[in-house]
Amino acid sequence: MFYGDHLNGYYSEGENMRAKTQISVRHIGEIAIFDVTGYLTEDSARDMDTAYKLVKIKGSAKILLNFDQQSFITSSGFGLLVKMLWKIRSKGQILRVAHPSDQVRKTFNIIGLNRSIEIFASESEALANF
Repeated sequence: MFYGDHLNGYYSEGENMRAKTQISVRHIGEIAIFDVTGYLTEDSARDMDTAYKLVKIKGSAKILLNFDQQSFITSSGFGLLVKMLWKIRSKGQILRVAHPSDQVRKTFNIIGLNRSIEIFASESEALANF
């Protein structure tokens, strides 16, 4: 669901309730920052697309995915990031990731996505390296 610059909701899987992806978009100069929380899954695609459309409307050339509050990225969530990377690169934009959990960072390294997307320990470090 989309509420202003916030996308959020919940979904259930069996008896487990997991936080669905929530995305807030904010801008610092020419950088669009997506503050992502919850579980990034294939169900997050519509919310990511809506957030990306906000970026295109505002003309940002640089995009930072901030996972400061992120709980988990599923394998399909990593697939979503790859698709997003292709879309961003085809538009001449730059994508960076800030503050992934240790598990998410390890997965980036294992699947080799860290060679295509620069990963930073903090938002301030990522902003300084655009």
